Amino acid sequence: MLYGDQQTGMHGGVYNESSLSGHLLKRKPDICRGKKMLCVIGKLDDTATEKLALIHKTAFPDDRAVKPLHGHITLAAYTGNEEMRFIQSCRKLMENVPPFEVKYVKIEVLDETSIIVATPEKSGLLDFLHQGIAEEYNDTLDKWTKKDVWHPHTTLLYSPLSDLYSICQKMAGFFIPFSASICRIEFSRVSDNGYDIIDYIDLSPG
Repeated sequence: MLYGDQQTGMHGGVYNESSLSGHLLKRKPDICRGKKMLCVIGKLDDTATEKLALIHKTAFPDDRAVKPLHGHITLAAYTGNEEMRFIQSCRKLMENVPPFEVKYVKIEVLDETSIIVATPEKSGLLDFLHQGIAEEYNDTLDKWTKKDVWHPHTTLLYSPLSDLYSICQKMAGFFIPFSASICRIEFSRVSDNGYDIIDYIDLSPG
């Protein structure tokens, strides 16, 4: 069951993200929760992240337990043993890729992983980058990011014990489709305690 395209106003909010020190930044896992793998993520611009974070804040103004949102879309989750080779292959694929936009079109529930997500259109450079990685590494991608299975999204809430459809409907009341910019690709190594950003690529306008 999907919710979205509700024409109710929403404005930018406040999102404070820790600054990147060198190539290493510790955060908690999302799609890669509980698994050992290397995730390739497209990092959203701050304005888009603020909009997505505000959906939860506006729907649940008294919820003080809401954690800061790391606005991103997972392009691939690599489970192989040749991380450096994998990263170099991704660098080659993205060598001439400029910053690009994605359009978020709906809020929905993904039942199998007990999450509420904001879903962008699966098209353009977003889809091109995923397909490029999957073309070479599909056998070593996790089951959620394999070719023809990958469903791009940004997680807004993980809560396996909650009535996600009711919560999703409330969040959708504060959502309207919008475009977001991706200017950086990050490589996030998952561990039992969270995950580390071990490298990144700043996309160049050309």
